[in-house]
Amino acid sequence: MKEKDEYIEKITPLFLQYGIKSVSMDDIATELGVSKKTLYQVFIDKKELVTKTIEHIKSDMENIIREYSKSNLNVIEKEARQRKKYMETYLKIKPTYVYDLKKFYPTVFHDFMEYKTQLISETTRNFVQEGQDQGLFRNDLDPEFMSKLTAKLTFAVFHPEIDTFSESDLTSKRFSDQFFIYHMNGICSEKGRKLLNELLKDELL
Repeated sequence: MKEKDEYIEKITPLFLQYGIKSVSMDDIATELGVSKKTLYQVFIDKKELVTKTIEHIKSDMENIIREYSKSNLNVIEKEARQRKKYMETYLKIKPTYVYDLKKFYPTVFHDFMEYKTQLISETTRNFVQEGQDQGLFRNDLDPEFMSKLTAKLTFAVFHPEIDTFSESDLTSKRFSDQFFIYHMNGICSEKGRKLLNELLKDELL
């Protein structure tokens, strides 16, 4: 249903920004410009809304990966541009949203974590292998190990109880930039590092 999809596009940013619990059905109806009665005619309950927003996030992730998997860019250029695209949405995910999802919708949370783990592992494995084939990543890297490590590090934002970094740190562009520079310098070959430094110099982050 086109109407339902349009509603979910507007509701998703609300949940990501403010968390799930603090956004009431009245708030959602107001944001959509409809009555609460009309809202309940489209969605059974808040759980359906949460589930549909997760599906929307998954679809966005898959579209970004699909877009760049078809490009002719080398892996470093591809990663830099793909990362920019991700940041448009995913720096908006606040730990409050993750906390609410985990506490009030544990089944949805578990399914999403499984999906994201599989997606990150698969894309990282392919990414490392492609970079090695292009001579831009170190040959002593184990793609399988790197895929598991990347998934683990990525999930730091999903565990706000680990307070090494503040909420503002985890959702800041600076954190994302520093993590990218650290990670890419660790996996690049000498040839790849020269290309990476050129991209950094041109401020493509």
